[in-house]
Amino acid sequence: MMMKSKLFLAVAAAMATQATMAASVDYHGYLRSGSGGASKGGREVCFGLKAPAFGGKVGGAGRLGNECDTYGELSFDAAMGESNGVGFKLHTMLAFSQEQLKDEEKVPTAWRQTWVEATNIGGAGGALAHAGIWAGKRFYKRHDAHIADFFWSASTGPGAGIENIELGFGKFSYALMRNDDGGSASEAVTNHDFRLEGIAANEGGSIDVTLNAVAKNQVDGKNGSNGYAFGVGHNQADPFGFGGFNNLVFQVAKDAANLDQSATWLKSTDSKKSWRIVEHLVVEPKDSNWNGALFAGFGEEKLNGVKNKTMSVVVRPVYHFTDNYSLAFEAGTTSVKPDSAPTQRLSKLTIAPQLSMGKSFWARPTLRAYYTYAKWNQAAQTAAVSTANPGGVVSGKGNQFAYASKTSGSSYGVQMEAWW
Repeated sequence: MMMKSKLFLAVAAAMATQATMAASVDYHGYLRSGSGGASKGGREVCFGLKAPAFGGKVGGAGRLGNECDTYGELSFDAAMGESNGVGFKLHTMLAFSQEQLKDEEKVPTAWRQTWVEATNIGGAGGALAHAGIWAGKRFYKRHDAHIADFFWSASTGPGAGIENIELGFGKFSYALMRNDDGGSASEAVTNHDFRLEGIAANEGGSIDVTLNAVAKNQVDGKNGSNGYAFGVGHNQADPFGFGGFNNLVFQVAKDAANLDQSATWLKSTDSKKSWRIVEHLVVEPKDSNWNGALFAGFGEEKLNGVKNKTMSVVVRPVYHFTDNYSLAFEAGTTSVKPDSAPTQRLSKLTIAPQLSMGKSFWARPTLRAYYTYAKWNQAAQTAAVSTANPGGVVSGKGNQFAYASKTSGSSYGVQMEAWW
């Protein structure tokens, strides 16, 4: 009888523990999807240039009304508990992308994040009091300009590290990341990521400094390249006294290191130098019907002696008629200047009536209709076609070929966007 009672108590305790753990699971994520048409018939299309020094991510001159996919990130994070004051957390994320063509599209999902962290590893005091150790596959300290769908800091993948060591004037973090970039063990890179964040600069302002050292990998007789990257950014809260924030970032990189703190396997015979300046502003005036954001970037990439300069500016003001109904405008332009070739340029204008869960610029979910008009010059179209892209600067399943000899086009439709 005593044994049965002990067994019952053990099972009950285990069930109670599981219930407590389940209650601490945080489910969050991001989703977008929609449908539409184009001026040349067929489904909606998207417009964009290739943009060196920005990883191709700003070529569309803004993302509003210029997204032709269904994309999602589903995250489940669990606080596993504490032991002697040290907290343990599990982080996971599944991501998927579909072409948005039909009802059922079978595409693989990807485990983009699977990592565990231990927090408050230093006990009650000292530099490690609020520091953490982590290991696994992670989006590591990413930073982005939402309206351009552009991450100026995007070190992702398998790794481990220690973060948020308090130095008194800022917090220090180190991560060791390793990615197989080319599909074989001989094309992998080791990325040492050093960050010093939160250095006080002025009232409401701070400075972040990043340094990456990329080590070559030599297997199977393949010689890779080393590399380094350096960045400094100023972050300002409430820059004009009525809400919002501003980020101003300068970055340089050489050879196997990328500007966004990631790394790429590069042959030892190749050479790459790049730099860029990024400006990201969000304004949220209190007691106003207006808010919005601005992105501006200028940079240069020189790969094996061939230089490309990229400039992009996007602005998205939003006028709110009520707490739920608003009208968003987005205007942008991107230009690419290759060596000894004409400047390629694309400009885009989008108007989108919206129904959102709130008046904030960040309020989501949002249901929107949109109309987008884009115009590009002949240099952009010629360069795109010459690089084996029959649709030129236009992408979209099938009907992008209708724009192969055009220098303008439009797209329209509906979209939902949500994060939680």
